[in-house]
Amino acid sequence: MRVVALVHYYVPRYMAGSEVMLHAMLRAVADAGHEVEVVVTEHQRGPDEYTHEGVRVQCAGRRGVVDLLDGLAPDVLVSHHQEAPHAAHYARTRKGARPKTALIFHNTFPGAVSVCRRWRPDLAVFNTAWVRDHYARRRAVMPGTRTLVVHPPVDAAAHRTKPGKLVTLVNLNRDKGAEVLYALAGRMPDVEFMGVVGGHGEQIVRDLPNVAIQPHTADPRRDIWARTRILIMPSVYESYGMVAVEAAASGIPTIAAPTPGLREALGDAGTWMRRNDLAGWEQEIRRLLEPSEWRLASKRARERSAELDPREELAAWVRAVESL
Repeated sequence: MRVVALVHYYVPRYMAGSEVMLHAMLRAVADAGHEVEVVVTEHQRGPDEYTHEGVRVQCAGRRGVVDLLDGLAPDVLVSHHQEAPHAAHYARTRKGARPKTALIFHNTFPGAVSVCRRWRPDLAVFNTAWVRDHYARRRAVMPGTRTLVVHPPVDAAAHRTKPGKLVTLVNLNRDKGAEVLYALAGRMPDVEFMGVVGGHGEQIVRDLPNVAIQPHTADPRRDIWARTRILIMPSVYESYGMVAVEAAASGIPTIAAPTPGLREALGDAGTWMRRNDLAGWEQEIRRLLEPSEWRLASKRARERSAELDPREELAAWVRAVESL
């Protein structure tokens, strides 16, 4: 079976959560013995073709998307975000044998709900149970459409390391909490922080004496988790919270805004704080910097990491794709 993904970005050039999740899912399909190819539409740097961890990636250029897909002749076409309707349209209008479609939905934004309702994929995959339930309440999943929940897979062994000393925010855009990071750094000049440049959104980078700026990285174990003591996630919206689960592999506790996705990701291992309560964030950071409190929170994080072993859900995903 040949599985082709049509996407706008792909790893390792863009290491945002959606891309990392999709790559783990495609690797599971490849490990099951199937051919896997990726067609990328918006890469703006690097070679037009490369292989990453056994997955061949081709950037649409002079040949164009349709010609690339025709040449690859997919049995199953996988997509997400803005390429999802293009993938569904291609599958529906292709002459000859038409591929089945597996579309992945990472959020509850109205545009994504509309895509699911209009294009009726053969398999609709949701990154959390709460997102699936949101689509069901809005009747975006039509009768006969197969659905599956696959939480963003995190290979704990690939992230596990000895934690560092910094209080870290990953992705310096406004909605992820960049302004909160800088406000806390100003309130707490005795505490060392780190801001990690993210893979999407306008990044807010400022020069503060107690804030280290880490460029966008394809090696989070070395560049992020080995330097981090506490992760903060004062997000406006998180459909899941993959970085919190990655941090938990090393026993790094997370203080987070109580979005439905973060609650599903962290369960009892999270420390919850309203986004704009700066005094509360400061209080919880200082509490978790105490060795005894950190050890207790670290133990809960490691336990949560073990609970979120992705192998069963990845196996279910592979079976669902094969059944198409």
